[in-house]
Amino acid sequence: MLRNYNFIYSKLVEKDSDLIGHVAYSLYKKSKIEYIEKQISLGKTPTDSELIPFNEISSSESSIERYNLKATFIIQGFIENMLDEELESYKEQVVNNQVDILHKVIKPLVTPIWKNVLMGVVGSFVFALITVTFYFIISYGNYSIKIKIEQPTETTGKS
Repeated sequence: MLRNYNFIYSKLVEKDSDLIGHVAYSLYKKSKIEYIEKQISLGKTPTDSELIPFNEISSSESSIERYNLKATFIIQGFIENMLDEELESYKEQVVNNQVDILHKVIKPLVTPIWKNVLMGVVGSFVFALITVTFYFIISYGNYSIKIKIEQPTETTGKS
């Protein structure tokens, strides 16, 4: 018995590199499998001659356009998702690079905390040493600090 072949592949796929055509053909095959599975669930196993109406509807110009349009949307969605992922990856790389650059720029400008603490301790020690030195000089050196406070004198301006 001669099988009834549907030449929809050549209607959907123009050349081997036609991605949209290949996706459209896979959508056609999915429809055909769903149709056959539905027939089987109803208790019928469709023969080649019973698939002729499905093949004719699937091969119509409007069905071909629908498969191509749906394939185009699928590929566009895939490309958009890929671009979004790449964009997020690049954004993350830029932020990480910016953080690294800022660390390299700021690191020489910022003194470590232990140096700041040490400078505070040394400064406090030097201040205490100077204060104690002045105390001993004033107390045991017979020096005194005299502060002279004068009252301002009033001058009358007679001309």
